[in-house]
Amino acid sequence: MRTPRAAVLVMMAGLIATACGARLPADVQTKAQSAVLNPNTGSSGVGTTTGGSTDTTGGVDTTGGGTTTTGGTGTTGSGTTTGGTGTTGSGTTAGGHGTKPGTTQTQAAGPACGKGTDVGLTASDVTIGTIADVTGPVSGLFQGAQQGMLTFANFINQTQGGICGHHVNVAFRDGGTNCTQTQNAASDLVNKVFAFVGSFALYDNCAASVLQQHPTVPDIHDSLDPAAGKLSNHFDIEPGELGYASGPFEYFKQKYGDKVLHVGTIAEDLSSALAKQHAIVHAAESAGWKFVYSQNEQPTNSNFQQDFVTMCSRKHIQIFFTVTENAQNAATMIQNENQAGCPKTLINIIPIAYDQAFLDAFKGNTGAIENLQGYNQYAMFFNPEDGAQIPELKLFQEWFQRTYPNQPANLYAMFAWASGRLFQQAMENAGPTLNRKTVLAALHKIKNFDANGMISPETPSSKSTGVHCYILWQFKDGKFQRQADPPISGPTKGYRCDGRFVPAS
Repeated sequence: MRTPRAAVLVMMAGLIATACGARLPADVQTKAQSAVLNPNTGSSGVGTTTGGSTDTTGGVDTTGGGTTTTGGTGTTGSGTTTGGTGTTGSGTTAGGHGTKPGTTQTQAAGPACGKGTDVGLTASDVTIGTIADVTGPVSGLFQGAQQGMLTFANFINQTQGGICGHHVNVAFRDGGTNCTQTQNAASDLVNKVFAFVGSFALYDNCAASVLQQHPTVPDIHDSLDPAAGKLSNHFDIEPGELGYASGPFEYFKQKYGDKVLHVGTIAEDLSSALAKQHAIVHAAESAGWKFVYSQNEQPTNSNFQQDFVTMCSRKHIQIFFTVTENAQNAATMIQNENQAGCPKTLINIIPIAYDQAFLDAFKGNTGAIENLQGYNQYAMFFNPEDGAQIPELKLFQEWFQRTYPNQPANLYAMFAWASGRLFQQAMENAGPTLNRKTVLAALHKIKNFDANGMISPETPSSKSTGVHCYILWQFKDGKFQRQADPPISGPTKGYRCDGRFVPAS
């Protein structure tokens, strides 16, 4: 980004909000917004990056989160650092600070695939690169992506001997929530790794400027900026142009009838968030919804009581819906409903509430959110009930706990694992000659990818048609539960695939 620093801060806040419906829940979004709108609280800007760039080899060693960023009005780093503890583990242990799993397990190898060598590919190893924001205004912002890739590498190396007989090494770089640092990370890795897998960085458009110059390097990640998603060598877990699925809105129209003609909504007053909100409202209106109250609130606002006074007393809404806010604000909104005297019959449909931080706001008082409803375009990744029915999700949950004991599974780790599975499928389908070009060709052929039920089926190479399948949930008896979904054992693996993807008008 070649823009003044003030504009960079606004754009960064906008990028956070753009993805919040699916990718940036809870404290991640709230803290990031606070940081970018109050830049003196953390390092920011486009200054020089130092430290944390040592290459990694063997197992799933990583440099860790030691990258220091300088520039703007942020803090100045203290030179080169090597993050985490960087120790060598044993057995099946791999840690959250750059640890390496041991080799005491002997497992059967995976499929015997093609042979060949290329950048980052030897006869016995394949090295993939992952860029995620670990430092910057919000410490640990997307560390989950790093955790997810290490978890996947541990699993695939120890249970299948790697991918196609190639031990998977993860070369990690910290994007630092900074354009220059993200670009430098991509430049550093592009001639060292076979592919980029599982990255999660606010400034992935800056990495895209590097990948555009290297069109034979596969890039598999959940893009946040459209510039990253448009590349021919990019493959996405949530592909497509700006738009939204109509299915959930059609379901609730059938369930609640004319109540969907009296809907209130609140969105964040940021340009990219409003673009997302416009797409969502457009999809809802295509299903017969009518929004009688729509208010844009500043990201710094933490009280919405007056909004609910207007919605309930003057507009007489019967459904409240929000998705471009975050989980913590959603919790505040439910509290504000009661303070504003909204009727108990008000229906709350809040997809972003599926988040551990949302539950934390109601500890000891989950009765306040009984019957709350929403939907996901991925499995309920921290629910043991879903893990019990989806073998792939159970693997993810179990191996995440082995790799990061006593830490809750997170959305970014799940997306990274799914990205790893997509890379694995392409490697296995690349044919007798294994190199970047054949893996790219295999990626372009993959349709209806769902990471074995973990995510909604999609076409990773698509640049237009997005995800339209979803699951429904309700908060009942103290936990999130699926409702009205097809059986997980069925052909759609528990996803409802009615409706369509509606491009933004």
